[in-house]
Amino acid sequence: MQSQRMHQELQAEVRVIVEQINYINAELIKETNIVDLLKQEYSQQRSKLLDLVPASTSDVDHLAEVILHLANRPKLLHQELDQIRRHKNDLQQQVKLILTKFLNLLQILLQDKNINALERLSLGQASRVESLEKDIVELEGILYDTEVETRQLRESYKLLMHQIHHHREQVPKPHRDHRTSPIDEASHECVHRRTKCVLLQEYFMQYVYSDRGVGTRGRIYPTFQAAPQH
Repeated sequence: MQSQRMHQELQAEVRVIVEQINYINAELIKETNIVDLLKQEYSQQRSKLLDLVPASTSDVDHLAEVILHLANRPKLLHQELDQIRRHKNDLQQQVKLILTKFLNLLQILLQDKNINALERLSLGQASRVESLEKDIVELEGILYDTEVETRQLRESYKLLMHQIHHHREQVPKPHRDHRTSPIDEASHECVHRRTKCVLLQEYFMQYVYSDRGVGTRGRIYPTFQAAPQH
């Protein structure tokens, strides 16, 4: 009985061990399949990686070129900046030369304009001086004629006053006495004034129709003649 019981226990342990072995085999098969799948995936990924290596190499070369270009870019930019500065300085020098030439030309034009203006001004002043000289000569002639007229008027005035005085002396004066009436005195004064007016009228007519009454510049000057003795 004891051996039978041990045999049963051993069989039970064997069954457990077999079950464990089967389980382990199943797990092993499963893990083997997983390993195979991983190997396949690894192969696929490796092939993909190998396919990507040339492209990556070209990209790396391109990136290297870009990096070198970017590394050299500051130097190139500095050279371009220096070239731009030199070009700017050249342009500034050219602008200065152009401005200098323009200012010189403008100064020459202004000088020519001023010379022309001065010439026109001098011509105008010369014509003005000639006109003023003519005016002065004409005014001197007018002044001379005026002096002649003044002397003639003075002489005519003296002659007229002399004739009036002579006429007054020729007219008999009434003797005032107690028999002379105011009416006779008024009548005598009226006759005297009328005689004076007639005399002046005759002198005026002589002045108008006299040939010597015309001056050298078309003016009429009074020239009196001796009045007829009454």
